[in-house]
Amino acid sequence: MADELFFAKLGRKTILLNTSRGPVVKTCALKDAIKNGTIDTCVLDVWENEPDIDQELLNMVDLATPHIAGYSADGKANGAAICVREISSFFNLGIDKNWYPSEIPSPSHSRELVLDCRGKTNQEIISEAVLATYSIIRDDEILRKSVTTFERQRNNYPVRREFPFYQITLVHGNEDLRQTLSDIGFQNLRHKSKIKLGSHNE
Repeated sequence: MADELFFAKLGRKTILLNTSRGPVVKTCALKDAIKNGTIDTCVLDVWENEPDIDQELLNMVDLATPHIAGYSADGKANGAAICVREISSFFNLGIDKNWYPSEIPSPSHSRELVLDCRGKTNQEIISEAVLATYSIIRDDEILRKSVTTFERQRNNYPVRREFPFYQITLVHGNEDLRQTLSDIGFQNLRHKSKIKLGSHNE
């Protein structure tokens, strides 16, 4: 558990990201670590005592979400596939061992992303690619404005697809950038030397 002793062993300006379970991190110890500068950046998706989360801690963290890290449509489909296959195997139901949902919901925005890399660092383009798939910042804003609707936010979470779903066209990109995007999960990547004026998403 990340308690006072845990934080005392850390160096200054540490980044803490918790998407596992809220009780893994002791709230009062984390708040002290943020206040004294041990934790420089803090991202929390899970919280002690959720949905009754600590308001002071919420105001201190850099990015806050209502326990939705695993709520992608792909994650739900993968979970369903594992359950169906295991149940079929256990009860000898004869379902294809490679069974997978035939349809997965798509988000409201296009899966085709066009990123103009001119005048931008690789880090800026990577950030742009990630945020183009889904704006996690919006989740943060909603939670901060309405902490009491924590569970409702989870139960009515919008469709979010994972990186392999998207097709990215890099305009004036480079091989290092393409490799990095591929390493973090984007699979459908292509290069272009120029872009139509005013075009952002095809």
